[in-house]
Amino acid sequence: NTLGNHDSPRVHTRYGDRQHDAELARLHAALVLTLKGTPFLYNGEEIGMTDLIIADPAKLRDTMATWYYDRLVSELKVDPQEAALRAGEMSRDKNRTPMQWSNHPNAGFSPANVETWLPVNPNYKTGINVRDQQHNPPSLLNYYKQLLQVRKSSPALIAGEYIPLDTSAKDYFAFLRKTDEQTILVILNFSEKKLELNFSRTKDIKGHSLQILFSSAERLKTTKPPHGLTINPFEVFIAEVGA
Repeated sequence: NTLGNHDSPRVHTRYGDRQHDAELARLHAALVLTLKGTPFLYNGEEIGMTDLIIADPAKLRDTMATWYYDRLVSELKVDPQEAALRAGEMSRDKNRTPMQWSNHPNAGFSPANVETWLPVNPNYKTGINVRDQQHNPPSLLNYYKQLLQVRKSSPALIAGEYIPLDTSAKDYFAFLRKTDEQTILVILNFSEKKLELNFSRTKDIKGHSLQILFSSAERLKTTKPPHGLTINPFEVFIAEVGA
């Protein structure tokens, strides 16, 4: 499972809505890490790296983009400035910029006096780098670490079967991951709405309680009944179906 790679826009940019980008990035991380299958994470997703439109054609390295720019200008007679923008937008270079390790020059990827192969996204200065996020408990990087730990300690999330729930729902995505030893409920609220959900009649949940394993709403790890379940806007909710 993957939502991003070196040939496609970064998850934060591609699936954001420019209003709730941070919340959606966390939902998409949870989606990849809880669905059945092996998750693949493209470097930089875990700190929220975004696309960088490279408007200077001389700095493009993607041969598709340089060919496109040349054709626009030489054959279609497009204004060079507009052609540069169009080439930068279609280029795969925008999601291949250097990994942002720190808030030091060149994002700590290269020494300050070295010109990197592709430009560094300047947002490394605003907390989108590994060093700043390592020591910030609510950061996206630490969120990934928490999710990965939940996955590693949950046999159902690693190898369980996938059972979809409420498949007609428009605002949220809910499913079970199940092995013979464990059943886990995953709810991903992709809306701004607070949801009131009831899984008390759901097979594999009926007659059982829910032990919260993880919540992006910073819930206590308590036991909840499967009815009257309140899910906050953009919440990631993961619970083990108990006895």
